[in-house]
Amino acid sequence: MSRILRFATFALSGALIAAACGGGGPAATSAPSAPAATSAATTAPSAAGAFNEAAEATKLYDAATAANETEVNLYSSINEEEAKPLLDIWTKAFPKIKANYIRASESALISRILTEAQGNKNNFDVVATTSTHLLGPAGLSLKYFPPNAQKIPDDVKDKDGLWFSIYTNWNIVQFNTSKVKKGDITKYEDFLKPQFKGQIIIDDSDIEWYQGLIASRGQEKADQLIKDIVKTNGVTVIDGHGTINDKITAGEFAVALNQYVNQPERSKRQGGPTDWLAIEPVTIITAGKVAVAKSAPHPNSAKLMANFLVSTDAQKYLAGRGRQTTRTDVPLDPPDLLKGISKTYTAPVLPAAEQAELQKKFKALFK
Repeated sequence: MSRILRFATFALSGALIAAACGGGGPAATSAPSAPAATSAATTAPSAAGAFNEAAEATKLYDAATAANETEVNLYSSINEEEAKPLLDIWTKAFPKIKANYIRASESALISRILTEAQGNKNNFDVVATTSTHLLGPAGLSLKYFPPNAQKIPDDVKDKDGLWFSIYTNWNIVQFNTSKVKKGDITKYEDFLKPQFKGQIIIDDSDIEWYQGLIASRGQEKADQLIKDIVKTNGVTVIDGHGTINDKITAGEFAVALNQYVNQPERSKRQGGPTDWLAIEPVTIITAGKVAVAKSAPHPNSAKLMANFLVSTDAQKYLAGRGRQTTRTDVPLDPPDLLKGISKTYTAPVLPAAEQAELQKKFKALFK
């Protein structure tokens, strides 16, 4: 996504949220191995017997079909190539309900939803993207945890019940194996080496990575490091982590100052000349935040979709794409994907105003 769009979206979010409502991060830690929509937060009970995932899904599906709902609108920032097989799993499981997939960058999705809300248009049923939390203060998210959400940790669930995460993003360094060896980079200061002149890229939305850098080094030192790298070797700002992956794999650039694990993993598994390495503490982003619309046009199907996204089948598929899924009973693929990472930092979820201010600082550093 463009820096201008994301910054504008955060500013727009703040304004629209204020209208709708009437008016430092944690330290590094050790790495971790239905009826119509209502306003009450709901989690399936776990005390009375074993959890039956299939039975819970059937209840939701029956409620949707009984209400004569035949479609559901999913807004998401997952690229279409990755989303299609996921939706194929949905179609096989729930053939009577068509999933309409609306894909855009996270900022574009949030901007669209907020703009639709101002025009009293209730189009989205479920949203899955990193900035979903911005919808809560605007009163657009339903308090709802689907039955399968009991299988994910509380720290990836909103304390007010407005969203939950289906995957996290671990921030690493991606490189082209024909141009860079793992030993060439062990710390961020290595990006100052002459071999990287004109060869470094970064995504224009990596403010959570910037949060982590500030947390580990302090504001002044973090900013100075970035300024030194930009001045010495230059950094090209790219729109989208998928685009970064494509350009590095193609050899257009040698290295990404920051990237998400799932991107190089996807190309690496397809035989591409790319790999990744971790510089600790590794910043973790609570991404893939899922929320059901408070005024969903298809309320029962919306609950079913939210439950599906954290189902065993959906989570296994996403793990197979190299994502760090949140369901505790679905292992990473491979299970040792993150082996060797001992220190992490989980970037806190920021309100719209703080997010916009951080984006402004981040943008200025890479001019």
